[in-house]
Amino acid sequence: MKYDTTQRVKIPARLQLVSFFSGGVTMILELTGSRMIAPFFGTSLIVWTALIGIIMTSLCIGNWLGGSIADKNPNAKLLGRILIFAAIIIAITAYFSNYILTALQGLFLNLYMSSVFSALIIFAPSSILLGMVSPFVARLAMHNVDSSGGVVGRLSALNSAGSILGTFMGGFVLISLFPSGVILMFAASVVALLSVLVYTGAWRKLISIAIFMSLFGGAYATKIHGLPFSPIGTQLDTQYNHLSIVESVDKRNGRRVRILITDPDAVQSLMYTDHPAELVSEYTKFYDLAFHYKPDTKKILMLGGGGYCVPRYLLASQSRDISIDVVELDPGITQVARDYFSLKDDDRLKIYHEDARTFLNRAFFNENLEQYDAIFMDTFTSATVIPFQLTTVETAERLRKLLKPDGALIVNIIASMYGPKAGVFHGIYKAFSNSFSTMMIFPANAPNPRYAYALQNIILVAMGDTVSTVSPTPDAKYSRLLSHQWLEPFTPDPRVPAFTDAFAPVERYALVQQNIN
Repeated sequence: MKYDTTQRVKIPARLQLVSFFSGGVTMILELTGSRMIAPFFGTSLIVWTALIGIIMTSLCIGNWLGGSIADKNPNAKLLGRILIFAAIIIAITAYFSNYILTALQGLFLNLYMSSVFSALIIFAPSSILLGMVSPFVARLAMHNVDSSGGVVGRLSALNSAGSILGTFMGGFVLISLFPSGVILMFAASVVALLSVLVYTGAWRKLISIAIFMSLFGGAYATKIHGLPFSPIGTQLDTQYNHLSIVESVDKRNGRRVRILITDPDAVQSLMYTDHPAELVSEYTKFYDLAFHYKPDTKKILMLGGGGYCVPRYLLASQSRDISIDVVELDPGITQVARDYFSLKDDDRLKIYHEDARTFLNRAFFNENLEQYDAIFMDTFTSATVIPFQLTTVETAERLRKLLKPDGALIVNIIASMYGPKAGVFHGIYKAFSNSFSTMMIFPANAPNPRYAYALQNIILVAMGDTVSTVSPTPDAKYSRLLSHQWLEPFTPDPRVPAFTDAFAPVERYALVQQNIN
């Protein structure tokens, strides 16, 4: 049998719009979901994998169900009900997600289970319903088998195009401008509006419009008043992070401390509100070792800005000759540092908003770039969120080229020196020792062997062949820091590979750390 393919079937515009915007809402839901989960379980690769995997599985189930139901009952009214139900479920998700996530956090499950259950409970129902839309629309638009390929192809292309728009709109625009709850309520109102395009009866259209107006009003109310049971403190969403800003009291001295949190497992930056230039976190004080090993240090590169605690301290305590280049991926974090952590404009401070590895790559091939006296790395968000591209042999090669022969590289690593939680440290140590002949270890807690198996901040000081001559009797500030140096022989675990760009299994070792704690 030959089919007549000369006639191009016209797909109703309303069905094209439904296919397009349902795909966009799905991607916005996925991107926003990462921000909703972040305050509770972080933004590690495991969280993203669970979120994407569950949503894709739900869409598959929805596609299968939608196609089966549409074949049995190809009724536009039924598709309208599916859209209305999806809109209501998304709105319920926005309202109750904090309660659900708080309950899951209280179960103290490992990160795998917490991430999967979060995505399953919160996002699977709405994703299944949205997955039903595309095959249902295709069935309604299809009149005979002669044109089935063209109809399915065009509608699939529209759905994919909507997904592309939703990805860019969600990642580049919405998340940077609105809280997660507002985005979800807005998405719910869009889905309700799509049901108006499907229904033909006037009274059904009116009901859909009423639901749309209610949800859109809910989005506005959410923007003004927020949602119940939100995490404590100031909550901000940037292009790359969900940020929490809280205040507490330092039990050591009773002073007020402002805290920046980008991951629920760790504190990113701390600042005394009565003296912003003073360092709070003990590990940050080890960056002063750069001035011990190279007293004439003037030009510094810092990878990872955070709350800009170290640059703020250095600019306040050092001479006018010092200059600091800071590479921070997220412009939103820099703005938060200005608004909440007393970061001031200074002609000695230059900020680059880009990935640190991108900066290193460009500098590595720039023969005219001036080398640095010291390089500081503080890019771990937590013990489980590690930018693998900054832990590798190739990264060490670039750092070595950017550093003066007698300069010092100082790296903050969250791990343990020995035991099951040491894999991250051993992999980085091996990678960096390929480029640096001198490797010194400073456990931030203490060099006592009984702390060697504890998860802590480990400061790695790496230098080249030329090491400055330092005073045999350093002042008290350096003496205290130097007393933390690990002086016993250190042999990296042979089972842990030197991390490379091709193979840096930081997640595997980081999750061992998380599961043991």
